[in-house]
Amino acid sequence: MTDSTLADSTLAAVVMAGGLGTRMRSAVPKHLHPILGRRMVDWVLEAARPLGPAPLVVIASPESRDAFGDVQVAVQERALGTGDAVRSAREAVGSDAEYIVVLSGDTPLLTTELLQELFDAHRREQAAATVLSFVHDDPRS
Repeated sequence: MTDSTLADSTLAAVVMAGGLGTRMRSAVPKHLHPILGRRMVDWVLEAARPLGPAPLVVIASPESRDAFGDVQVAVQERALGTGDAVRSAREAVGSDAEYIVVLSGDTPLLTTELLQELFDAHRREQAAATVLSFVHDDPRS
């Protein structure tokens, strides 16, 4: 059971998927690589959708802007980092959202339940900002 529901609030979700994935040495952008029948970014989108974000915005590169179907897209014209990526979504997000969750499009293990717990902790603590991170026992795995 959760401390609060997102239905009581206005939430926007921004999924960063504008990187080119050059470290993967592939012509396919990292976020568009398939994992278990879905593109990596689709796992993140599906984790966010049940939270009811309005809008749900994907930040894409100019090259991948048409890869997201019915999802609203904001284009980051040049890859200038995370802050610039989020700024690219500013107009698409608008000013109605009480809360904005910024998600990385290359985190396919993210779950709706974890996002809900993050939101609950954020509201419970009346935080100005909340960051989710983790330390893996074996960073080589």
